[in-house]
Amino acid sequence: MIIELTSCTPEDWDTLDEGRTTYYLPHHPVFKESSSTTKVRVVFDGSAKTTTSHSLNDTLLTGPVIQDDLLDIRFRKHAVALVADVAKMYRQVRIHPEDASLQRILWHFDQAEPIKVYELQTVTYGLAPSSFLATRVLKQLAIDAGDKYEYAGPAVKKDFYMDDFLSGAESISKAKRLQSEVQSLMAEGGFDLRKWSSNQPEALADLPSTALEEQSTLHFDAETKVKTLGVVWETGTDQLCVEIRATEYDDQWTKRKIFSEIAQLYDPLGIVSPVIAWAKIRMQHLWSVNVDWDDPIPREIESKWNDFHSQLPLLKQYKVPRYIFSSQATTDQFHVFCDASEVGYGACIYARSASKEGKAQIQLIAAKSRVAPIKRLSLPRLELCAALLGAKLYTRVSAALGMEGNPCWFWSDSMVTLHWIAAPPNTWQTFVGNRSSEIQLLTHGHPWYHVNGTDNPADHVSRGMLPAVFIVNVLWRSGPGWLADEVDKWPKHANPLLPNEDILERKKTVLVVQSTSQENPLFDVI
Repeated sequence: MIIELTSCTPEDWDTLDEGRTTYYLPHHPVFKESSSTTKVRVVFDGSAKTTTSHSLNDTLLTGPVIQDDLLDIRFRKHAVALVADVAKMYRQVRIHPEDASLQRILWHFDQAEPIKVYELQTVTYGLAPSSFLATRVLKQLAIDAGDKYEYAGPAVKKDFYMDDFLSGAESISKAKRLQSEVQSLMAEGGFDLRKWSSNQPEALADLPSTALEEQSTLHFDAETKVKTLGVVWETGTDQLCVEIRATEYDDQWTKRKIFSEIAQLYDPLGIVSPVIAWAKIRMQHLWSVNVDWDDPIPREIESKWNDFHSQLPLLKQYKVPRYIFSSQATTDQFHVFCDASEVGYGACIYARSASKEGKAQIQLIAAKSRVAPIKRLSLPRLELCAALLGAKLYTRVSAALGMEGNPCWFWSDSMVTLHWIAAPPNTWQTFVGNRSSEIQLLTHGHPWYHVNGTDNPADHVSRGMLPAVFIVNVLWRSGPGWLADEVDKWPKHANPLLPNEDILERKKTVLVVQSTSQENPLFDVI
């Protein structure tokens, strides 16, 4: 697409600036080798300071986030997946003419030619509100024209993450109709969808080859920055796997180098959450050691980190199905497991799909982990924090999948936590009462049950695992074995012993009695 620009020679700059607020954008190229289309992208530096010591971005509002950050989870709901992206999305959104003077650049095509001034007429990379402006236009397009399309209207509203379209349908015929409608709706706004891909090639049979993605894998990186670990979708096998980009071994690890490595581990779904948790726990440990950023780290930490770093490439072997449900299922349930240790806590949620014959399929949907705070909390309190994390994870996942009404079972191996959740919140002291109240609100109508620690997959999130142990762990991949059995075989009917009263943190009632030697005349007998 040719961007509409206005230009003039330096002799006319003063005339051009009269009565207008102007800003000249520095710009530079950014290279992304993993991109199948745009290897080089121009980024404009809206944060460059002017003579006033302020930049353009300092004066602009970023706008709210209006797209779902759990879109990649909803993408796992569809039997037939559809993926595409918008070609040059920012360049299809025109800004108001009065604002064009704030998007000026200096440019010349030949050394012999004079430098010219151009005003960019469209939304520009590198400015604070650009992301909001572009996504808000997509939403407005769905509002204005989406009613004409049964499938495309809701999909454009909900299934875009920036310029990426991640959606799908229950059948190939519906997927074809969705693809056609979305293409038509987007064209009404001047947007062109490209790099279409699907786990079912028949769903894209009507598209020309130029509109299809050439690669068999799609990357789910949140940024253009290269990640050490990222999530990849293999369209041929319809599996999600972990991509590891090799990093060089360092014979002199420092806190700065290790923190940089950990920051590049990207796992938005949490499918390798125990491995990420292991790294985060060691990160906190290293932070508490009195070591400067570029000083050698203690040998004990260095030895453990070398083991972890050498095992990271093993994660390439780990793959999970993208589609989390069963096409033959008659019932779909959620199961949330929560656990805590002295070093961390976490939660994971599974989908259980059962057929008429009673055959059940169990798939991990997502997981979250947290490192225990440096200010020490008791283990029962950490278990309660894990339960709250699980409740929040369920709320977000069920809402993202549009399945808030489906049954959900919550599991914890802490009897103290289960007693806290079961009782009225005002029974307990403030810390416990506030959290149990929120858990009751988020999980209202769904039961909490006790699970043995050996059957609790969330135990791996709370403690962390090295990659070599993680890739062969069956409990994490599919949950406890009994979850595939009939409901009456689950351990939910167990009646473990009540916890010690001393650790329940029951709220105490203090009664103050005051006596007086003076007689009250109201009690005098007449």
